[in-house]
Amino acid sequence: MSKLYENAVCLAPMVRAGTLPLRLLSLRYGADLVYTEEIIDKKIIATERIENPILNTVDFVSVKDRDSVVFRTSKEEKDRVVFQIGTSDPILALKAAQKVAKDVAAIDINMGCPKHFSIQGGMGAALLKTPQLAFDIIKNLKHNLQIPVSCKIRVLENTNATIDFVRRMEQAGADAIGVHGRETHQRPEDAASWDSIKPIVSAVSVPILANGDLFTQIDITKCREQTGVNSFLIARGALSNPSIFRKEGMLSQSEVVKEYLKVAADTDNVFQNTKYTAARMLPTKCNEKWSNTPPQKEVCNVTIPMLGATKNNEQLFALWDLQKYYQQRQIEFQNKAETCASHTVVSQSCGVKMDQPQYNDSFIYRQDLYCHTCGIQLLSEIDVALHVKGKKHKRKERAISAATKSAKYLQLIDSHHPEKRRKQNEESA
Repeated sequence: MSKLYENAVCLAPMVRAGTLPLRLLSLRYGADLVYTEEIIDKKIIATERIENPILNTVDFVSVKDRDSVVFRTSKEEKDRVVFQIGTSDPILALKAAQKVAKDVAAIDINMGCPKHFSIQGGMGAALLKTPQLAFDIIKNLKHNLQIPVSCKIRVLENTNATIDFVRRMEQAGADAIGVHGRETHQRPEDAASWDSIKPIVSAVSVPILANGDLFTQIDITKCREQTGVNSFLIARGALSNPSIFRKEGMLSQSEVVKEYLKVAADTDNVFQNTKYTAARMLPTKCNEKWSNTPPQKEVCNVTIPMLGATKNNEQLFALWDLQKYYQQRQIEFQNKAETCASHTVVSQSCGVKMDQPQYNDSFIYRQDLYCHTCGIQLLSEIDVALHVKGKKHKRKERAISAATKSAKYLQLIDSHHPEKRRKQNEESA
């Protein structure tokens, strides 16, 4: 199973950024493997697996919040996507892995995240201080899964401590180990230590994936020569310009961000995530070293303030003259949704007849004082003015505006035919 990671140049796991659009674009540019963003064990456990006929994707939708897609994947990446789990419990880790095992190529355990949320929950880099727990997590996964299992760590305070930890993970059954060349307290502005990775390579027999300060193919070559590593995890370099995976050479930022937006439109990606990732592709969001590399020296017509001012996908795509492309995709999704879930239509893809429910508003005391967004009857104009300024109302409005065509379709199926959703989920279990 270790062969999956051999001589592989991979998209590293990145919170918020490692969603389906960036993963697919990285694969198309030449990435051998793509890691998902870290997803907490309990979060993925509390989802239902839904086959989305509009996008031809598999969506893991939150049971609690039906318009929230926790993880979306597709056939294009099935054999090359590594699902990363944030966990501190061997049992929960296994439940989370089993939830997605049929739809991914491998499972990775995050043992390097230094964020307070992860550390506080005993996850991420906290596992470096609890090697027995880390051992139990990997061992339990290997004993019960039929797909490869790996972990991603940071180097410890000294080389011997790192080697001891890595050897324990190998003994537990890890098929590969990603090593970030920074200690837990270090941040991206601190230089990664490739020298700290070199002795690890010869200490174990499983593939080691080097991570840290890889921004160009030249950096990859230098890291290979300096460490002896043959596999790599690229994070900021790939986020800034995913064409780093191209053997033919990198493309300009303007060309890459346009391609990213097209993939985001094709996958009906939510506005907030598309905006976040696109912002990280602009030169002004890159660190000094990356901004000085040739493809990024070009003058960019779109600035961070311009991007920050956008309120929806139409405005965002218009910055790159792609609003027509986005609108066309939305029309296609709408047509598919209507075919599947319109009034009194029997859909071949859905196989069920769904009648549009009639909305009864007779219970509303006064229409002008009723908030249809939150479903709350208010008693005065002052109440209305205060309510619309409140966090609950604004949060609900954001959720509604962020709901994509495909998400709304899933909600409709759920409200009309929950039995189909239940059966579909059981079949995938």
